[in-house]
Amino acid sequence: MKSLIKKILNPLNLYKAYRLAKSKKHNKANNDLELLLYSKIISTDMLHYGYFEDINIDVESISIKDLEIAQMNYIDLIIDQINDFKKPVLDVGAGMGGLSNALFEKKINIHALTPDINQKKYIESKYPKIKLYNMKFEDFTTTNKYGTVINSESLQYIKLDTAFKNVNEILDSEGIWIITDYFRINSKGLNKSGHMYSDFINEVKINGWKIIFEKDITLNSLPTIKYGKFFVDRFVKPSLEFGEQKLKFKFPELNFFLEDSIKKIKSKFEKELTALDSEKFLKEKKYMIFVISKK
Repeated sequence: MKSLIKKILNPLNLYKAYRLAKSKKHNKANNDLELLLYSKIISTDMLHYGYFEDINIDVESISIKDLEIAQMNYIDLIIDQINDFKKPVLDVGAGMGGLSNALFEKKINIHALTPDINQKKYIESKYPKIKLYNMKFEDFTTTNKYGTVINSESLQYIKLDTAFKNVNEILDSEGIWIITDYFRINSKGLNKSGHMYSDFINEVKINGWKIIFEKDITLNSLPTIKYGKFFVDRFVKPSLEFGEQKLKFKFPELNFFLEDSIKKIKSKFEKELTALDSEKFLKEKKYMIFVISKK
């Protein structure tokens, strides 16, 4: 307890804490530890919502294996859309390299791109033969012309006008752009992640592109969301509540200093959980697979 107080009152430590807090905003996009955690739970190296054939599957019966099968079903949907296996393919926002590796195993000339440092290290270690670019897509330039560009749950992090401009520059005239992501259909929704669906459709028209394939897989992704909510309610929340009560009982003086911080963390945690509310998701978003072409 004394050492904690000394650390707090030390001006040098306060300055260090300030610097860490200031740098946190810049490090988030390039050091996504949540995705690294998910990759250690799901062995497929996939970090997306997956595709469940049985949309009415009982949530409590879902196993890790079921989640992994859903992840691979999702990958198969993407691969089925590729029509040119000779020209290189760019996987934008490659995550832990699962999709890139699946394409690599099919003898496709795949290039992966991620701005995340942990993902870069992971891909280089596990999939060293895959060509990898460690940067934001906004900063990516190349003389290559890709036959296919894929944004698998990564378009939401890129401004639409920038995405269309950059893909237009690197995509072959006969190429296709495969986009799988969730889009907002309610501008007043609580969860603001994802582009507005209407904005995306409008951007397609403005840039003279054409949608050659689209599929709504919202219902097929819901079991993953429902399972996430079930897991948090059944295991995560009770564990956190136990830890909080343990802190109050064993270290009341430390709890006194941390009480306000704990409340803020709990509030942020509850806000983040809105992403796991399947009913809100249905009202506010739709999960789509698009294939668009400049031709």
